[in-house]
Amino acid sequence: MSNTDRSGVPYYLVLILLLIALAGGAAAGILGYIWWSGGSGEPSLTVEDALATLEASEDNMAEAVGTAMVEVAATVIPNAIAEAFAQDNGLGAVVDDVTTMVEEGVAAVVESFRPASEPVEFKIVAAESRASFTLDEDLRGVRTTVIGSTSEVGGSIMVDLANPSASSIGAIVINARTLETDNSFRNRALRSQILRSAQDEYEFITFEPRALGNWSAQTIALGESVSFDVTGDLTVAGVTRSVTFAASVELESETRISGSATVNLLHGDFGLVIPDVPSVANVTEDVDLTLEFVARAG
Repeated sequence: MSNTDRSGVPYYLVLILLLIALAGGAAAGILGYIWWSGGSGEPSLTVEDALATLEASEDNMAEAVGTAMVEVAATVIPNAIAEAFAQDNGLGAVVDDVTTMVEEGVAAVVESFRPASEPVEFKIVAAESRASFTLDEDLRGVRTTVIGSTSEVGGSIMVDLANPSASSIGAIVINARTLETDNSFRNRALRSQILRSAQDEYEFITFEPRALGNWSAQTIALGESVSFDVTGDLTVAGVTRSVTFAASVELESETRISGSATVNLLHGDFGLVIPDVPSVANVTEDVDLTLEFVARAG
C-alpha cells in the first residue's frame, strides 16, 4: 500500500496541511466573531443620562426605606406608650421625661451635623477629563504596554473648602463601550469578550463612593493640592467589588478644580476573561485604573 496520494505527496503531509487549514479556519472564525460582536462603540446613553438613571434608582430605594421606617414607628411607638398607660403603673411622668430627653437629643445631633460652611458642587467636565486603564501584554512576541481611555465620564464632587473631610463624592460613571486603545481589533475584543460593553447592561462602569479619608490637609487653599483616599463600590461588567482609590484634588480657582484618582486591581476579581487569540499572550493580571478630571462649579 502506497504512503503517497496520486500526486506523490505523502499522506502525513496532507494530514498536517489539513489540520493547519482547520486550525486556521477556527482562528479566523473566532477573530471574525469578536470583530462582528464588538459593535461600533457608539454609546446608547450619555453619561448624564446614565447618572440620572442611577441617582433615580438610589432615590427610590431611600424613599422606600424611609417610608417603611415611618410606618413601623407610627405603629410601634404609639402602641408601646398606650400599653404603658394601660398598665397604670405611674409611667406617664416617665414617658414625658423620656420624650423631652429624646427631643433634646435629636436637636443636639442635628446641630452637631450642621455644616460650618456650605460645600460647593463641582461637576466633571467630560471634554477635559479622561478615564483609562493600563496593562501589559505580549503582542506578536513584543512586550507591549496597553492603554485604553475615554472622555465619556461624568459625576460630581461636593467640596467643603473650610473642612475637606466634610466633602463628598457622588456616583461616577464611565462609558466602557467608548474605551479605545491603539488597536481597533483590541477595541472590539474589549466590547465583545472582555468588558462585554457592547451589551447595554454592561455599557457603563460605575463607582459609588462610600467613605473619604486619610486627608493630607485640614483646609483647601487656592493653588494647593490635597490628597485623600476614596473607598467605594466599583461595578464592572455586572460585578461589584469594594476598592480604594488614591486621589488628589487641586483648587485652581473658585469655580474650577482638577485632580486624579488611581487604583491597582486584578481583572479576575471582576470575572473578566482575556480571550485566547493569535499574536496575544501573557496579559498581566493586574490593571491600573486612572481617572484624571477637571470639574467646574455652577
